[in-house]
Amino acid sequence: MYSYRQEHTTHRFSAMRYNTKYEPQGYASRSEPGSARSGGVAGQAASLFSPGRRRNRSTSSRVSQLLLAGLLSLLLIAIAVLVWGLYALLSSSSTGGNQALHNSATFIAEHPQEAANEQQVLVLAQRYLTALLHHDYDTMWSLLAPARRALWPNEQTFAHFWQARFAHYTLQGFSLGLPSQLSHWIDPETMTSYSNTLTVPASLQLVPDATLSKAANVPPEDRHPASVYHNLPFIVEGSPSQGNEQPHWHVLSGGPADPEAPILPPPQPVARSIAVPILMYHHVSPAPTHNLLDFSLTVTPRTFAAQLDYLKSHGYHTITFNQLFNALYFDAPLPPHPIILTFDDGYEDVYRYAVPLLQAHGFSGMFYIITGFVGATGYMSWNEVRNLLAQGMQVGSHTVHHTSLGWIIIGDPQLTQQELQASQATLQQHLGIPIQQFCYPSGEPFRHGTPLEQARITTMLAADGYVGATTDPGPTGWLQQSTQPFALLRIRVDGRENLAEFIASLPSVS
Repeated sequence: MYSYRQEHTTHRFSAMRYNTKYEPQGYASRSEPGSARSGGVAGQAASLFSPGRRRNRSTSSRVSQLLLAGLLSLLLIAIAVLVWGLYALLSSSSTGGNQALHNSATFIAEHPQEAANEQQVLVLAQRYLTALLHHDYDTMWSLLAPARRALWPNEQTFAHFWQARFAHYTLQGFSLGLPSQLSHWIDPETMTSYSNTLTVPASLQLVPDATLSKAANVPPEDRHPASVYHNLPFIVEGSPSQGNEQPHWHVLSGGPADPEAPILPPPQPVARSIAVPILMYHHVSPAPTHNLLDFSLTVTPRTFAAQLDYLKSHGYHTITFNQLFNALYFDAPLPPHPIILTFDDGYEDVYRYAVPLLQAHGFSGMFYIITGFVGATGYMSWNEVRNLLAQGMQVGSHTVHHTSLGWIIIGDPQLTQQELQASQATLQQHLGIPIQQFCYPSGEPFRHGTPLEQARITTMLAADGYVGATTDPGPTGWLQQSTQPFALLRIRVDGRENLAEFIASLPSVS
């Protein structure tokens, strides 16, 4: 592992790669002069021409010995070449036939170009994260992929964001793991797919400043930020190489120095309001409904496609919850007409019908998962949930059993905590990412609960490492507040409404 804080960094990754692959070529160079391992000729020649033997053997005998030694040497060279050729052939065939057996994080390049690319990833990650530590935002900006720079109005806005994001932390260092190749990567902020990409896990060492250290009720991610800034994917894109030219690499995702890295809420956020409609869906299915509740919760794929068509044609852009909180807390820019699409409960029909339509429109979505129902009839499997992330979607917690938290928050706080913590832990275990977003089952206690119940649940959520939570109308609207991160408003999309009613529920688009 590369660590920025090591004074003398050794590139043992390169040593491992080249020593492993090219060991037969360097075999003799490690032998002692004159030994049998040095090829046999020098050792035998030394014995043939020792003073004792020079006195006891005839000239013809010495010539015969020399010829024999020469033949043996040629034979040994031929055997070495044959063995090395066989080794190279077997290595080449096993790369294609047994690729699934290779660990994706194994840092052993099969070809010189792959080795060079992997070295470039490490060099680029070191430069980018070193620039972060030194507040050298010019260098960070220069290393970003053009598509990523296009998401910012200018370099000054980019620099201001990173200054604000880590304003209450001391950045101490970083470490890098082993590079690996990605078959593809989808940017969750733009839903753009990239194919020529490499990744390396990156961890950031940082500690809170005196302001945070002395503050009361500091959430765990603020008090111990290194715990969530661990092994985050640093992803780079290579431009296609032409002829003998080396590909040029740019940063797509900065790992811990990326806007999609875990949110660290400021101790006293600036009061800020942003108009971002958050739409709430449940089922997307062509199956007939049998009661009024199912009718209201089910949007047909045809209706859903028409709604997405409207959003696309009127310039809406889906954003992630990280983008929302970066804007609320750190004044980060948002695209025109931002919107978030959310899907409650983790139904399998949403995976089957909604996800392909989202992809076709270049839209992302947040999927709130009831962890106790994963794999049950009508619900997604864990493989499907993992695939959501691979397709650029987001995943949040919706408790373990879809338990309404309004009636138990006061009467059984232990059960409430179990629903919050166990669902989060299960998602993190299966997905390998921090889970910071939550959705209240049935909207409680924000539909019918008391202010005391609402204060209790938000305190629990913050203490458990959640950053935001969405309601279930009840309260509705599209104005999101930085001072109300656990009461984000949503708009229910009802299966009974027509397109005109859907449009009327949204803010007007100029």
